[in-house]
Amino acid sequence: MRKINDSKLYFYFIMITLMIGILLGLIFSYSAFFVEPGIKELLSNEENIDESYKNAFSKLKNPQIFARYENFDRAAARIKTIIQVYDEKIKNNTPFNINDKRYLEILLERREMGALLTRNTMIFFFCLSVLGLIFYVYELRQNK
Repeated sequence: MRKINDSKLYFYFIMITLMIGILLGLIFSYSAFFVEPGIKELLSNEENIDESYKNAFSKLKNPQIFARYENFDRAAARIKTIIQVYDEKIKNNTPFNINDKRYLEILLERREMGALLTRNTMIFFFCLSVLGLIFYVYELRQNK
């Protein structure tokens, strides 16, 4: 009986999972090292609170890929209300004050949780790539 050579299949599997892992790593890195520290800096600014908090909210309004606000779970149901309240504040040009910081921190916490989920998913895809590499090497040795 003729042996089937699946090495091409394993090779493409490795390439696809590796590319997905790299893409997720880039998304995580951008969020964790650029966007979230910028938001934290805006929230810690005590001079121009209104402008800083409006900028922080506008950045938080565009969430991290795995923290999309339309994907609600029970623990994050309060986020829908927070977004509605702050959208209304922006619409009515109501100034932000120091009491708004806690609610913006809740949105930031959700974004950070999404970034961690992105990181964990990236690690999962890298592990799949390593597993595929093991099967690829095994297949090459079998078909020699």
